[in-house]
Parts: sequence; C-alpha cells; structure tokens
Amino acid sequence: MSTFSGIQQAATSLAASQYGLQVVSQNIANASTPGYTRQSVDLASVDPVGGVPRRYTVGGGPGGVTVTGTSRLNDAVIDARARTEHSRSALADTTAAQLSQIEDIFPEPSDTGLAEQLSTFWSDWAKVANDPTSAAPRTVLLQDGATVASTLNSMSQSLSDVGAAAAQSLGNDLDEANTAASSLAALNTQIRLAHNTGVSDNSLLDQRDVLLDKLSQLVGGVATINADGTATVKVGTDASGAGGVTYVDGTTDTAQTLSDDPTSGYAISALDPSTGTTTAITLSGGSAAGSFTTLTSTLPGVQNQLDAVATALATAVNGAQANGYDVAGNAGTDMFSVPTSTGPGSIAAGIQVVMTDPNLVAASGLQQLDGSGNPIPNKDGSNALGASQLGTASGSADNVYASLIGAVAASSKLAQQGQATQDAVTSSVDALRQSASGVNLDEEVTNMLTLQHAYQASSRVLSTMNDLLDTLINHTGVG
Repeated sequence: MSTFSGIQQAATSLAASQYGLQVVSQNIANASTPGYTRQSVDLASVDPVGGVPRRYTVGGGPGGVTVTGTSRLNDAVIDARARTEHSRSALADTTAAQLSQIEDIFPEPSDTGLAEQLSTFWSDWAKVANDPTSAAPRTVLLQDGATVASTLNSMSQSLSDVGAAAAQSLGNDLDEANTAASSLAALNTQIRLAHNTGVSDNSLLDQRDVLLDKLSQLVGGVATINADGTATVKVGTDASGAGGVTYVDGTTDTAQTLSDDPTSGYAISALDPSTGTTTAITLSGGSAAGSFTTLTSTLPGVQNQLDAVATALATAVNGAQANGYDVAGNAGTDMFSVPTSTGPGSIAAGIQVVMTDPNLVAASGLQQLDGSGNPIPNKDGSNALGASQLGTASGSADNVYASLIGAVAASSKLAQQGQATQDAVTSSVDALRQSASGVNLDEEVTNMLTLQHAYQASSRVLSTMNDLLDTLINHTGVG
C-alpha cells in the first residue's frame, strides 16, 4: 500500500465513522419518539479484487470502506404480530369499558336498587291487605310503584346514553381511521418515489408503520407490505364473509371511506371514491368493532331484558287489579300503563303509574252488593294479600330482573378477564418489538464509543502519514 493510498483509506474510514456517529446520534435523539425504528449504518469494503483491473471494482479506488446505506432494525414478522395483538386489545378494551358502563347502571345488591324497590312494593301490598280500608298504606303503595316505574325509566335512559356514547365513539373511530387511511395513501406515493430514486425512506417507513398501527387499533386493519415499501390495508369481511375489503390500495395509492348508518342498525360500509360504489363491511377487530357490537348486540339485548322486567311488572299488577275490587266495591282498573314497543328499551322508558286515587287499589277479592245489586264497600284484603306474593312467582319482574343482573355481571366479568389476558399478550409482543426495533441507550453508547475509537484510529493513521510525508519531503536531501 502506497502512502497516498493509505491516506485515502484513512479518509474513507473517517467519513464512515463520522456518518456512523451521526446515525447513533439520530437514534439517541429519537429514543422517545413514538414509532421510531432504530437504525444502523451499513458498511462495505472497497478493496480491489485480485486479478481485476481497478477501474472495474466497486469504489474504483485503492480500497477502504464505504457507506452503502442505513438499515431500519425492525422485524416485519413481529411488527405484523404487534398490529394484530393491538387490534385485539382495542376490541377487548372497548368491549370491557362499555360493558362496565352498562353494569354500573344496575348497582346490585343495593339498599336503593331496583331489586330492593320491587321488594318494598310487594311488601306494600301486604300492608294494604292488613288494613284494606286505610288510605295511608294505599298511598304508600302508589308512591312506591311510581318509584319503581321511575327507576325503570331512568335505567332505560341511562342505557340509551351508553348507546349514544358508543355511537359517538364509533363515528369518531371511523373518522380518525379515514384520516389515517388518506394519509397512508399519500405517504405510499412518497415511499415509492424514494424507493425508485434510491433516496433513504427510513423516516417515511416509520410514518407508515405509525399509521398502520393506528388503523389496526381503530378498525382492525391488516397490512401487506409491498416490495417497494408501500402498504396495502384490508379491513373486516364483505357481505359474503370471504376475505377483507381493500381499504388502502398500495398500488393505486387510493383509500376508501368508511362510514356507519345509524338509521339501518349502524351498518358499516366502504365508499370507493373512484367508482362511487359502496361495500358493506363487517369489522372483526379494533375499537370500532367493539362499539359496533355494543350498539347492535349487547345493548339491545340488555334493553330488551329491561323491557321484559317492565312488562312482567305491569302484567302481574294489572292482572291482580283486574281480579279484585276497590274500596267502593268496583272492579279494579290498571295501575301501570306501558307503551307499545317501538324498539329496545322503549317499554321500560315509558312505563308509568296511571292510578292517582289510592281508593282504586283493588285490595278485596270479594264483591259485596246491596239489595239493589249495587257494589258496597267491604274490608276484605285477600286480593292485596295475593298481590304481595307476585314477586316470588315464576316469571315475575323480580326473577326477570335477577336474570338480567346475572347476565350483565357475567358478561362484564368475562370481558374484563379477556381484556386482562389480551393486555398481557400485547405487552409481551410489544416487549419483543421494542427489543428488535427500539433504541437501547446502553447499546447506542457502546456503538458511539466504538465509532469514536475508529475515528480516532483513522485520524492517527492520517497523522502518521503526514509525519512520513513531512519527513520524506522536508527532512531528506541530497548528500
């Protein structure tokens, strides 16, 4: 190796070490940047190949080292697994949170809950039976009946509020997903251009992965990474149940628009802006799928059960009224009114006590007539006594409500267990992802020291070569 070749080799080493230090500095600076993937400098030898003219060898020079690129140190398999697990976590988290909101509407057991109110209402009938002509127990009975009806109304409204919040969450998730999908489509164009022109696209790929993570969490998007670094994303299944619907096309760099229709059961569809056609979609992951399930299955089921409680209560009490006679000896009339169902929760929302006169409570099971055949008052309380036992009858409002509470509690508990299990799996995968692509400051410091020593060694070579040339040129002469 000639002196001047040594200078050139040392110079290439200085340049490579300097670039490597810049990459390490970049890693350290972005250690806390969300979505940043650790990078490393790719080096290659440019030593001449034996037996081949130098002008045909890589680098075309007297050897040394060259920077061939900067690699993203990620694992594509782990990245895909992480997106899948985050999609499941978002679904589990949303499901558990919304079921918890539903469970909170039914605070049982409680001294002020509906179960206790029903128990008090049936006990009121027993008090009426003990003193059938007194106005006080009859008045209390109607008041407590109104309290039960009001609680059912309030519960139904609270369930509707949960539905409204879930609908808002669904709409927000779809809007946010559409924004991310549009951004990804535009980013695909930039990634392809960078790939085709040989420009480093690492930062673009980091942005791509952040958007892919977001789409998986929001709508369960499943990504396919193309050869040029662009991404195609599919979501859910179509009406036939086969395959996913292309949400972002990595070939045409276009994105469809997801929307839901509250007037048709919150059905979700994808609109293709290039053709104007829509495709019905069933989401299978992400927080949007959790809200959709709450709106279309979980919540209506609970509302129907609450309607069944209201219906059982009104049917039993109004039936008892029809079988008895009031203070004046007249046939009993309805105590509760229920509306015609117009959808889940509507019966519980509309039930009310329509009886305002305590004397109309049909406590008597017997009717007495005067000599002219007209009803006359009596002190019989047998009908009220029978009504006091309706709470323990098969199919009673109490039993239906107990079933509702049990079902909601079991569903919420199962969702919480599923959430905890999924969170553990997701955390484990995130740790693997962080190990593969995250910045480890200890490792970066080690790399920095290595590159600094390489830089110093190359500098020492240059200094040595300079001293040799100085001696050769300035300190040797003709004797």
